[in-house]
Amino acid sequence: MLLLRVKKTFRKLVFPLILTLAVWPVYATETLRLGVSSFAEHNINKSLIDPTIEAIRKAVQPDKLEVECLELGRLQNSLKNGQLDLVLSSAGNYRRFLLEGYGLRDLATMVSNQAPNPNYAEGSVFFVRSDRNDLDSIGALKNKSVSANYPFAFSGWQIAAGELLNRDFDPDHFFSKVDFLGHGASPVIEAVLSGKTDAGVVRACVLENAGLLKSGLVKVLDPKETTDFPCAVSTRLYPNWTLSTTPNTAPEVSRKVTAAVLEIKPLQNNLHWSVATDFTPIDDLFKGLEIGPFEYLRHFSFKRFMEAYWQYLVFAAIFIIGLILHGIRSEYLVNRRTHALTESLKRERKLRAESALVKSRLDKIQKVGLVGQMCSMIAHELKQPLGAAAAYCFALRRRMESGEVSAEMMEKGIERVDHQIQRASEVVNQVRSYAKGQRQRLTVDVGKTAEKILLDISASAPDTDLEFRKDSEELFVEANPIELEIILINLVKNAIEVVKDKSNGRVVVTLSAEGNTVCIKVEDNGEKLSDAEWKQISQLAMATTKHSGLGFGLSIVAGLAEDLGGRITFERIPSGGLSVFVRLPLAKEKS
Repeated sequence: MLLLRVKKTFRKLVFPLILTLAVWPVYATETLRLGVSSFAEHNINKSLIDPTIEAIRKAVQPDKLEVECLELGRLQNSLKNGQLDLVLSSAGNYRRFLLEGYGLRDLATMVSNQAPNPNYAEGSVFFVRSDRNDLDSIGALKNKSVSANYPFAFSGWQIAAGELLNRDFDPDHFFSKVDFLGHGASPVIEAVLSGKTDAGVVRACVLENAGLLKSGLVKVLDPKETTDFPCAVSTRLYPNWTLSTTPNTAPEVSRKVTAAVLEIKPLQNNLHWSVATDFTPIDDLFKGLEIGPFEYLRHFSFKRFMEAYWQYLVFAAIFIIGLILHGIRSEYLVNRRTHALTESLKRERKLRAESALVKSRLDKIQKVGLVGQMCSMIAHELKQPLGAAAAYCFALRRRMESGEVSAEMMEKGIERVDHQIQRASEVVNQVRSYAKGQRQRLTVDVGKTAEKILLDISASAPDTDLEFRKDSEELFVEANPIELEIILINLVKNAIEVVKDKSNGRVVVTLSAEGNTVCIKVEDNGEKLSDAEWKQISQLAMATTKHSGLGFGLSIVAGLAEDLGGRITFERIPSGGLSVFVRLPLAKEKS
C-alpha cells in the first residue's frame, strides 16, 4: 500500500516537471551579441549606429540584443572566444578578422553623399600648415615628423602608410618621428597647427567638415582626382564601415538583420546602408604592409624558424608523423569548407537567376504599359493633324471649283497638307519607336514649339481667346520633340474644351524659367471647380478636366513629364478655372 502511494506521488510531482523541462527550450529566447568597434571622432557615419541597433533589435525579436562598444583588442578577444554574433567595424578591421580565421561575413556597408559608392568611401590625407612652402608633396615629408591616431587605425594611419608603400617608400622608416595621439582628429590637427609635428594624417573629409581647408590654415598634399568622392584625399579609396556576422549566427537571423538595416531610411547627408562588392584592395593593403593577418611576412625568417622549432629536430620521426596527421586534417577541413563555399555559391547563383527573371518580367510589364498608353494617344492626337489636312484639302477643292486657285496657292496648300500628314506619321513612328525601345531626345526650344502648336490649334478654335506669353527668348529642354508637342497639345486642347461654351473663353499659355527648370503654365477661365472635382483632378483620378472625350490627356502629360524628369501640378483659381503647371529640367547646353 505504501509503495502504491509513493508511485502515485512520483507521477504527480515528477512527470509535470519532466514535461516542463521538455517544453521549456521551445519557448526560450536567445541573446544576440553585437560588438561595435570604437571609432574616431568627427565622423558622420556615427549617426547611423543608433538607428542600426534599434532596427536589429526589432528584427531579431523575441530574441534579445546586447550591444557593447569595444576597442580593437577587446573586440578581437571577444571574437576569438566566440562571444559575438554581429560586428560593426571599419572595413579594414572586418577584413582583418576575416583573414585571421574568425569566419566573419559582410552583410551591409555604409554609404552617404560624401561616399556614394560603398567600395570607395574611406581614405586618408597628408596635410601640413599652409605656410610650410617647403612641404609641397608627400615625398617632401621624408625624415619629417608626423602625427596620427593609432598604428592600427585603418583610415587614421594604415591607408596612409599604404600610400607611402605605393610610392616605393618604406613606411616604417620614412618619417623621423611618428606620434600616435589616440582617438579623434583634433589632437592631430592641433599638433600640426602648433608646429609640434610637421605633418598629420587624418581620415578624408575631416578637414572639410572642420572648415580648415576653406579657412586656408592647412593644405592637403598630393590630392588625387576622384569622381564619386567630394573631399580631398591623398590616397586611394577603400570600402566604408561594414556590418558583419559571425559563424555563431543562424542564417535566418543574418537574413533578418540584413533586410532590417537595408530598409533603414536615409539620414542626413543621405547616410544609409548599402552593399559593398570589392574588399580585395584591403587585403592587398595588409599584405603590402605586412600587418594584421600578414604579420608573419614581416617576422618570418629561417633563423627564427630554427630558434622556434629546433626541439622538433630531435624528434624528427614524431614531427614527420605530426605533419602527416596535420596534412590529413587540413585536407579534411579544406574539403569541408570548399563544399560549404560551393553550396553558398550555388545559392547565390540561384538568387541572381531569380532576380534577373523578376527584373525581366517587370521590364516587359513596363514596356507593355508604356506602349499601351501611347497607342491610346494615337486616337487622341491623330485627329488634329488629319483634321487640319482635311480642312486644307476642302479649301483647295472649293477654290478649284470657283476657279480662284493659282499655282502658288496650290503649292502652299499642298505643303500644309504634307506638313500635317508628316505630323501624323511622326506620331505613329513615335509609338513604333517606343515599342522598339528607341526614344531619341534632342535639345528642343520650348518657345518655338509652343508657338507652332498654338498656331495650329488656333485655326480649329476661332471662338477662344488664345494668348501666349514667355519671359525668356531661349528656353531649352532635353526631350523628344514629339513628346513635347504631345504635352503642349493636350494641355491647350483640354483648356479650350473647358471654355468652349463660354462667350469670353480665354486660354493663356505662359513659359518661364524657374531656377533650373522650365515652367509651362496653361490657365483657363472655366467654371469654378467644386471640392470634389478639385480632389479628383489633384489625384489624377480624372485623366482630363473636360466632361467628355477620350480622357487620356492629363494621364499622358503626367507620364511623359515624369519620364523627362519633370512633374505636373495643379492650382485652382478662386474666380473660376484651373492652372496646370508642367515643370521640366532646363537643358545644360543648346544644340
